[in-house]
Amino acid sequence: MSRILIHSNAPWVPTGYGKQTRILAHGLQRLGHEVAVSAFAGLTGADVVWEDIPVMPHGQVPFGLDMLLPHINRFKPDLTITLMDFYMLEPLAGALQNHNVAAWLPIDCTPMSQRDLSVLLASRVHPIAMSEFGHAQIIAARDKFGPTIREPFYAPHMVDMDTYVPMSDRWDWRGELELGDSFVVGMCAANKDTVRKAFPEQFQAFSMLHNKYPEAVLLVHSSAVSRSGLDLHRLADSMGIGDAVRFSDQYKQDAGLFDDQAMCRWYNALDVLMLCSYGEGFGVPVIEAQACGTPVVASNNSALTELVDSRNLVQTDRFWNFVHEAWWGRPRPDMIFRRLNRIRANTLEQRDQSRAHTRMGVEFYDHNSVMNTRWKSIVEELCG
Repeated sequence: MSRILIHSNAPWVPTGYGKQTRILAHGLQRLGHEVAVSAFAGLTGADVVWEDIPVMPHGQVPFGLDMLLPHINRFKPDLTITLMDFYMLEPLAGALQNHNVAAWLPIDCTPMSQRDLSVLLASRVHPIAMSEFGHAQIIAARDKFGPTIREPFYAPHMVDMDTYVPMSDRWDWRGELELGDSFVVGMCAANKDTVRKAFPEQFQAFSMLHNKYPEAVLLVHSSAVSRSGLDLHRLADSMGIGDAVRFSDQYKQDAGLFDDQAMCRWYNALDVLMLCSYGEGFGVPVIEAQACGTPVVASNNSALTELVDSRNLVQTDRFWNFVHEAWWGRPRPDMIFRRLNRIRANTLEQRDQSRAHTRMGVEFYDHNSVMNTRWKSIVEELCG
């Protein structure tokens, strides 16, 4: 048995990283390890014990940069796993060399971000790619810079296939939501910046679809207004789709009250999920939606290329990310519209019949499978 510290969002935070922290912590426990969490979001002021897992709070510096090393010194783990925007660890890069640290890091651009690369070179942590795309970018960097970058592992993000399931009463649920047989498109994305999640491009694509099929509805699971992002109400109104866009309950959104069961029902209400961003380190909603049987239209870039039916991938134009000094891919609204329109052309019966096949496409990402085939051997090697 090894002692393992996870530095990420608290396991009860209903974000992608929070969910992965919860799944990973429980999975490592089942493998016989002692687990604690260093939570840089979701907890302040004092430790708590959550489902037999100690959770230590963040301090006064974003991403817990003032608390990670003290937490390591207190818990004395055999291995520390970070799950976060990796480049934010730059101030601690030199100190991390003194500890056994693995970074489960998101890579969403080509080549890998220069900011991530500089921290990887300075910290000498063990990289764990969360996508095959990310793994390839690390290998390319290693070919260039040599063994200063350690050989990367690969462990994808995970989904609980017993929780995210197709609902037998899906049509009754849609009736309760007054959706009927409307063509329902969904978006599930954090509204934290003005570019990466491509809200303007996807709203534009939906406006094209809505012009052709006025009964189409867009359900948006996100903060409608964000200080660091966009005013999505105004964006929708500017494109003439304000009446066709429905946002999630904003109080529940801000209070973190949408649990896995609620999200399963939300995905089941959709005919298609639209996740056409400029780049994704992984894209947890993509596998959650498909586990529920809901097809996904996504950008033909980054990790998304390996998660989605190739017929539903959207052509992108190269976009230079000057912050990371690497390339993203800007999704083309006309191509998003074409992919949505192709799915809309299927009959209701055809769409329902395809849901079981859609679910089968993401069985590889079931949490039990990933823990037993990936994480078991990774931890054994790093703690051996």
